[in-house]
Amino acid sequence: MSRPTPRHTARRTVVAAVAGALALATAGCGATDALVGLHPAPAEASAAAPLDAEGATGIAARLLAAERAVAGVPGAKGDTARAAVLRGDALLLANAVAARGQAVATTAELSKAPEPTVLAQSRGRGWPRAILATTLDPTTSTQVLHVMVSLTPTDPFRIASSVGMFGGAELPALGSEQAGAPFVEASDGTGLVLSPEKALAAYAAALARPAPSKPPASVSVDDAFGAALAASAARQSKALGTLASLRQRHVAIPKGTVAFRLADGGVVAFGLLQRTDTIAVRAGAKELVLPRRYAELVGKTKVTTSVSLKSLEPVVLIVPTEGDVTAIGASEILVSGTGR
Repeated sequence: MSRPTPRHTARRTVVAAVAGALALATAGCGATDALVGLHPAPAEASAAAPLDAEGATGIAARLLAAERAVAGVPGAKGDTARAAVLRGDALLLANAVAARGQAVATTAELSKAPEPTVLAQSRGRGWPRAILATTLDPTTSTQVLHVMVSLTPTDPFRIASSVGMFGGAELPALGSEQAGAPFVEASDGTGLVLSPEKALAAYAAALARPAPSKPPASVSVDDAFGAALAASAARQSKALGTLASLRQRHVAIPKGTVAFRLADGGVVAFGLLQRTDTIAVRAGAKELVLPRRYAELVGKTKVTTSVSLKSLEPVVLIVPTEGDVTAIGASEILVSGTGR
């Protein structure tokens, strides 16, 4: 399915009326007279002109402002409010963050949201549709990529993913402004070294600690995120010494993956990983005293067997037609933990 168009690509929105066909049953002998003013309801429009640049920018700005407004709303009320603005990976992340009472890792703390720039829109006149936009977080100088998706003519755009880019990373061109950038199904590996969903799975596997003896083919973790995770794991393992062992496992959560075709035939894929850090107490140790951050999450200050910590990791991958899959953006949010 097709979707985004590059920067400043947009078109006019056409509001489609939806209604089902009305069947009229008549009784009596030969009752064939038509009822004045009663007509079949119009069918749902399956195609309409894409947004223009101004319209797409307006939708992106409205959604980002709404996201900030509902970010910290607690409980069921907050979940409902966020579901009206977010979907997919973005909704899963936001609800997990809100459940922990954390500060949202977007622009929620800013007095005024950064103005979005539309990079691309969906190709074609049908649905689903998407807008790819970017903002600059002035507090961290981080460029954040946002994907907004509308599934049907009556489904409003919602934010499906927001991921900060690495410093110095670049998003390759997404095609001409007139043609737009087509959607790519997560399972479609046509012309690519891997399909988007397989690329996410391979990237997740390559991040494991201890490192896999046979790293996945066609994927590289020599990026800022991979380096930071490796350094952190090394520090933790050194601190634990002979008292405990550390293992990190990453798995892809493919359901919310969104991907767009690049101008060079490759793909940019937005996906979500889940990391599980397992610290196992070794036989020679009596117990482990947890740092305050982990103790609050786990609900205890000491463990005698193990502690398990789960984090969600939104990522943006470039899947090429040849060469290695690489990441241009990622972050992590610690969401839950258990200990025994």
